[in-house]
Amino acid sequence: MHMSRDGEPCHVEIFRRGQSEVIADGGDDQEPLPEGVQGILKASGFVEETVPPLYSWFQLPPNLGRREENARSGRALAALTEAGYLVAFDPDLSDDGD
Repeated sequence: MHMSRDGEPCHVEIFRRGQSEVIADGGDDQEPLPEGVQGILKASGFVEETVPPLYSWFQLPPNLGRREENARSGRALAALTEAGYLVAFDPDLSDDGD
């Protein structure tokens, strides 16, 4: 279990870093993201990034635009929640992107 930036336990946290990329994080070298979480993120368009040897995270590809980033993040949230995962979700990703 991961601790979100707000100190809440969750399996994965989806957030916008500053005004740029959308990140999904929650694993570490000791306890990576569950396989089910990884599969849902990939199906929602997130791409795995790594900094060897220990750190990995998922993020949406650049240049999608805020509306598409928010839509993909929302789909990931819905699928993760439906699958029973606890998700810390950045409220900035809930708007329509305008």
